[in-house]
Amino acid sequence: MQIHRDKGVVIDMKSTAVIIFFIPLLLAIVNFPASADVRLPRIFGDHMVLQRGIKLPVWGWAEAGERLTLTLKGEDLNVNAEVTANGTGQWKIDLPVLKAGGPYVMTITGNNSVIFNNVMAGEVWLCSGQSNMEVPVGLMNGAAWWKGVLNYEKELESANNPKLRLFNVATTWKQSPIQDVNGTWALSSPETAAGFSGTGFFFGKKLVKDLDVTVGLIEAAVGGMPIEQFSPHSGQAFWYNGMIAPVIPYGIRGAIWYQGETNFWAGDRANYFDKQKALIDSWRQIWKQGDFPFYLVQLAPGLGENLPLFWEAQARTLSIKNTGIVSTNDIGGDPVHPRDKRGVGERLALWALAKDYGRDGSFSGPTFKSMNVEGHMIRVNFDHVGSGLKTRNNEQISGFEISGDGEFYPAKAVIDGKTVLVASKKVPKPALVRLGWNHLSNTNLQNSDGLPAFPFRTGSSAPEIGGKRLFSNSSTINLKPIESNGSIHYSLDGSLPDKKSPIYANPIEVRQTTTVRARFYRDDGVVSSVAESTFSKAQPRKYGVRMLNLGVSYKYYEGSWPALPDFGNLKVLKTGVSNDFNLTMADKTDGYALAFTGYLDIKEPGLYTFQTTSDDGSALLVDRQLIVDNNGIHAPITKSGEVELRKGWRKIEVFYFEGGGGEALNVKYKGPNISLQELPCWCEQESVTDDQLRVFTNKSGTKIKAKIVEVSDDKVKLIRDDNKKFIVPINSLSEEDQDYLRDWVSNEAVEPK
Repeated sequence: MQIHRDKGVVIDMKSTAVIIFFIPLLLAIVNFPASADVRLPRIFGDHMVLQRGIKLPVWGWAEAGERLTLTLKGEDLNVNAEVTANGTGQWKIDLPVLKAGGPYVMTITGNNSVIFNNVMAGEVWLCSGQSNMEVPVGLMNGAAWWKGVLNYEKELESANNPKLRLFNVATTWKQSPIQDVNGTWALSSPETAAGFSGTGFFFGKKLVKDLDVTVGLIEAAVGGMPIEQFSPHSGQAFWYNGMIAPVIPYGIRGAIWYQGETNFWAGDRANYFDKQKALIDSWRQIWKQGDFPFYLVQLAPGLGENLPLFWEAQARTLSIKNTGIVSTNDIGGDPVHPRDKRGVGERLALWALAKDYGRDGSFSGPTFKSMNVEGHMIRVNFDHVGSGLKTRNNEQISGFEISGDGEFYPAKAVIDGKTVLVASKKVPKPALVRLGWNHLSNTNLQNSDGLPAFPFRTGSSAPEIGGKRLFSNSSTINLKPIESNGSIHYSLDGSLPDKKSPIYANPIEVRQTTTVRARFYRDDGVVSSVAESTFSKAQPRKYGVRMLNLGVSYKYYEGSWPALPDFGNLKVLKTGVSNDFNLTMADKTDGYALAFTGYLDIKEPGLYTFQTTSDDGSALLVDRQLIVDNNGIHAPITKSGEVELRKGWRKIEVFYFEGGGGEALNVKYKGPNISLQELPCWCEQESVTDDQLRVFTNKSGTKIKAKIVEVSDDKVKLIRDDNKKFIVPINSLSEEDQDYLRDWVSNEAVEPK
């Protein structure tokens, strides 16, 4: 492919009416440097696809006041238009509505010419999200964890398809919107498809097959990206600025979206729907193409506890006009990055084929419609059943549970026509029912076309409880409803909240260990299950002469680095103790680094996950083993790692540096019976107090009043109340002191080192 940017742009199109006008600032905010050459954004190029059926903007830059001519020509098309660049050198032309066709040649001529060949009119879709949209059909350089889509070698053998065109937006993070991207249009081939979104590729491939038109796909996806960073009005629009803004207003039919893992791990269940809606609304508003379709993918089972609540938040997107969602409950393998991208992409295509192209056939798996209590049974009615219901393996339906008083029990379920009857001997008077309400959802219910049923529950959503679970002085408790049509009632004395309990209106501050219980009372009388969480006041913990308090010690440095520096060779400018891993002790907003040290009390052995969200780089070590590598200059990115931990105290080290731009650091963990939460660490008091001091005597009778810092081999490190440190041979001390040190070492075997 060759794009002659020094000669101009070429667009093929046949129409008579062409709208031409000036714009004072085209995607303003970042001005393009002035130049006499006619130029267009790189989204225009050889092999590009122009969206049929809508007026198409073509824009670019030239010398101020320069007269430009645009032609779009082919066998069935001959478009001619003229425009004059405005005072800042910007110009824009709205092409007439195109029918599917081509190939065309588009030419823009001023002082120079730009020509684009092999241009087609067809269907254009934006493919966006995080890593599950980003991972390609083939392998990824430097990413051994991605093994390609299922049977990727065979899929690539059949990837030659001139009617499928691919544009991969280069990963670009920006503080403010830019006007151009790096990328080129390419025909689908084994070489180009290998590095293109697997989900997008199979989506586009099915559209080409079923519609027999040329399909163009624009991939703009970034692994580890929270949704707010693709949303223009979030205040964190770093990826939007660099990857979406410069593509707007290129004509598209709609968008497919696969994202949510990062927000889920961040505990973002309560407000994910609001963030999703904000993104959809803002994209539609800025694109100015009306309520274009937006289809998303439900996260696969296995990511972690509380996943059903996140599914529920994703499903609420269906309340937004022209949206759809596909289920992945039957897709196995890696829960984070399932390799069956063919199934995901084709299911997204079913939504588009039905809703946007008028094709008959199922496009969604069964979704909950209503329920009726019939004696000791509940009858569940579904939408999207096709000609009927079945199970994936022709076995008994799995995954149903029912409840009479709030406690759910596994239930037997049988298909009765287009409904399901559910019952359990343990629930003689059922009132509530749910399906697949487990992060390891194993439901096998399908419609007649083989599309899986969506997890659901009846009743109301329990509120989210936020705040520091472990605190030194106080903690502020926040209760957030998942729904808007009702109120939260809560208790702080362990009692079950009812409608007589206080209504939550403002954050609650507690200074003592407190258990909060909360329920959501919907306006229609439906009551949620009980949300419960304990907030514990941390008491100082004394071990021998060691006193541990909640918090982390830190060392502060200044300098300029492209990545995490060698902290051992840096000059420490300041030390202290912080309540948690925060950046408030920094004296600058750029060019500094912090090293945190604390100790985590592991009560239950097992697999633990640690997570850092940072801007710029960070790293987390457990017992000097690197668990989370989030290094480099970048926007806020969340990364995690896992480690098996035994019971006892574990040393936690977090390193962070700020190179420039925004600054952010958040550290969380989860483990056996511990949901994702802020990492509570303990550390020694910074200063030595009298009750920590002991009088040590050597064999010559010399005395020193000091605290033990460390005992290693045959030496003991002591610190005096004036913070002067000494290293003393143990055999030089009195027999009484030697016995004391042996007892101290024995006690410290299960304490932080």
